[in-house]
Amino acid sequence: MLGGSTDDSDGNSDTTGNDTAGTIRSMAATAHDLQDTLDPYRLPTSVRPTRYDVRLTPSLPDSSFTGVVSIRLDIAVPTDVLVLNAAELTIDHCSLDDVDASWELDDESERMIVRPATTIPAGSAKLTIGFAGILNDKLRGFYRSTYTDADGNEQVIATTQMQATDCRRAFPCWDEPDFKAVFGITLDIDDGLTAISNGPEIERTTGDGRTVIRFADTMVMSTYLVAFVVGHLEATDRVDVGGTPMRVVHVPGKRGLTAFGLDVGTFCLRWFEGYYGIPYPGNKVDLAGLPDFAAGAMENLGCITFRESLLLVDPATSTQNEQQLVVDVVAHELAHMWFGDLVTMRWWNGIWLNEAFATFMEIAACDAYRPDWERWTSFGLERSIAFDVDALESTRPVEFEVRSPADCEGMFDVLTYQKGGALLRMLEQYLGPDKFREGVSHYLRVHAYKNTETNDLWDAIEATSGEPVRRIMDSWIWQPGFPLISASLRDDGTTLRLAQRRFLLDPAAADTPHDQTWVVPIHVRNGEEVSVVLLDAEHVDLPLSEPEAPVVVNAGGHGFFRVAYDDALRGRLGRETLASMSTLERYSLVDDAWTSTVAGRLSAVDLLDVLEGFADEREHAVWQSIVIALRGLGRLVGDAARPEFEARVRSLVTPALTSLGEPTDDESDLDGKLRGLLTAALGVLGADTATRERCRELFAAAGADPTAVDPELTAAATSVVATTGDTADYERMQQAFLDATTPQDQLRHLFALAEFDSETLILRTCEFAMSPAVKTQNAPFLLRAAIANRKHGPTAWTFLRTHWAEATEAFPSNTIVRMVDSVKLLTDPELVVDVQSFFAEHPIPQAAKTLEQILERQRVNAALAERDAAALDAFLLGA
Repeated sequence: MLGGSTDDSDGNSDTTGNDTAGTIRSMAATAHDLQDTLDPYRLPTSVRPTRYDVRLTPSLPDSSFTGVVSIRLDIAVPTDVLVLNAAELTIDHCSLDDVDASWELDDESERMIVRPATTIPAGSAKLTIGFAGILNDKLRGFYRSTYTDADGNEQVIATTQMQATDCRRAFPCWDEPDFKAVFGITLDIDDGLTAISNGPEIERTTGDGRTVIRFADTMVMSTYLVAFVVGHLEATDRVDVGGTPMRVVHVPGKRGLTAFGLDVGTFCLRWFEGYYGIPYPGNKVDLAGLPDFAAGAMENLGCITFRESLLLVDPATSTQNEQQLVVDVVAHELAHMWFGDLVTMRWWNGIWLNEAFATFMEIAACDAYRPDWERWTSFGLERSIAFDVDALESTRPVEFEVRSPADCEGMFDVLTYQKGGALLRMLEQYLGPDKFREGVSHYLRVHAYKNTETNDLWDAIEATSGEPVRRIMDSWIWQPGFPLISASLRDDGTTLRLAQRRFLLDPAAADTPHDQTWVVPIHVRNGEEVSVVLLDAEHVDLPLSEPEAPVVVNAGGHGFFRVAYDDALRGRLGRETLASMSTLERYSLVDDAWTSTVAGRLSAVDLLDVLEGFADEREHAVWQSIVIALRGLGRLVGDAARPEFEARVRSLVTPALTSLGEPTDDESDLDGKLRGLLTAALGVLGADTATRERCRELFAAAGADPTAVDPELTAAATSVVATTGDTADYERMQQAFLDATTPQDQLRHLFALAEFDSETLILRTCEFAMSPAVKTQNAPFLLRAAIANRKHGPTAWTFLRTHWAEATEAFPSNTIVRMVDSVKLLTDPELVVDVQSFFAEHPIPQAAKTLEQILERQRVNAALAERDAAALDAFLLGA
């Protein structure tokens, strides 16, 4: 599309306001000719920005903005044209060194092409562009967020989300991570509004009902880190963190929910400065909770933005998991201030390392903040999600070629975050924490304010540790999947053989030879002795110091692989050995067993026997794995056998729940979390009448006074009441969502609407998700939960496929594939055909690989049901 705002008589948009239609058509042809010679996704590098001065004037009432940007350029060679990014903007004027220049906009490539009157010589130049745009409802670029104030009026916030390639929607720019520059931001706003940006406010002028705020320059950084927020907002007092002021910015009325997040932020900023050995690279930190946010949070330097539920929380009424999410996300974003902001990937293929490292660091920081939460143990549960995806034939390498913005958007998945973070943890445990940290600090110091490739990190850690880091990590990063490590005794009875092969969930695919090997650090415990072996071939033999003693492969539980023991070694893992294993090691045993069932290596009947062998277990992480497996088995059980299955669940769960007793003030958070988990399991999976009655009492008491009931029991009771509830319960839940005073309470009641055992109510939930009452940041996940409903998921799926166009138009693009994730649970053969056929005609281009994985997992789950459901029913019925 040609730039400009004046329409000619033919309805064609004028480029500069004074060209003829013929000239316009000629320029358009020239633009297309130029585009044919350019890389379609990468800008030319002969011109580089060094500084942006951006002045923006947002108009909140009509959701629009105008602006002017002046860009200082470093021009390497003479050129007749400048190519930069712009999208969904109209251009009012353009000049180079104060001389008017013509311009063209190309919608398809999201580019602006500037043609100065004469050739631009090598050296420096100043490009100035006037522009206008809309505050969109897509939660990207410069967008519109809303909330209802205490008087019932809708208030608008203008805010930003630039990652990955949406800064071009806020102002014309070189919108690629390698084009780092300094940003000077000025905001011209209505009096009475609050504005924040990356830097602290350094100048303010007022007049004619307007306030103009100038912010301090940023460090040299990428466009995707630019941020500004304008609206009726409030802020806490600043806290000094080693010379850096930090505060929480929030909508009015939520100050009482800020203390926990601020405490986490101050702790983590200090901890990261100590870990990295490098001062915080910005000059202030604002933590801003926003009513509408498509992602979880964003690491904008000095102006970190969050979903409200991931920053604002009341510790008195929230669960341990809800608080832990706040710690995780605040830590994750602050970790990025160094790893991502100070040192940045050269191109989007490296985004995995940014996010993986921040994931690793969030766990480390959370573990330092609350050691009693045993965060590295619970990370094992998150790692299992990555295992599930990486065990599919349709998985991808952690790093792969990224060309287009759609390719980039597809990288924000569990393989980037959870697998990447788990690989870094495995490397850290192999090298030792001190060597690993020394290498990371060396990397950050050498590459500060620059852009890097993945190998730069491996080389830095290798240089300080002396270990073959690049060889190890290349074997994990550049090929898909992960190994199954088989452990067996050799004929002499004193030698352990460890062998590797790729692990796949599809039994047929698993039997097909795969020419893949990994360089695998394996910790092996034999008796009391732990040894480390680097398996870099198909197999290795390891002499046992205590040949008759139990052998635990993946001792500590931090390796990114699954383990299969031969019968002799498995037989040594009895109850006495289980009691001596770490929580994460026991969790891994259960997790491996459930996965073996999905993969056809262990029958559902045998899995039930394995689970019942953990009746003495008293750790939350292990029980989490047990309950996940029980839920999986519950989806296989038919109506006739369900009472028998429920009786077995009651028999397994009741002793553990009874041993916990009632909540006490001095119990650990994890004991309280376990009580909530077991209560929900007993009430939902076990259909225990007494538990269901008690949950109704707890739910009513919490509704009257949220502080009167332990939050873990409140959350469990909410789930149990929803699962067993009627229309009156549904309407109470819905009203509780609408009246909630904390983000956590709001989401708890919202997602409970997807748990009711009623087709009519599930349809009401789907319709509610499409209504204005549910924000578009949450609606896709409510629909996902409805499709996951064990009995009425097919109804929710039918609703979504009928409303597909409406949903994909209304919801943020990065949430669409997450919305359909639960179709993998629809295993009826006719539903499998329906789902697979639907997506053959309705692709999700921004997440094509993730969709492919979801559909493969649906086929795997369907094969499990066909293979094991009847046999499990027969066993339960005693046939």
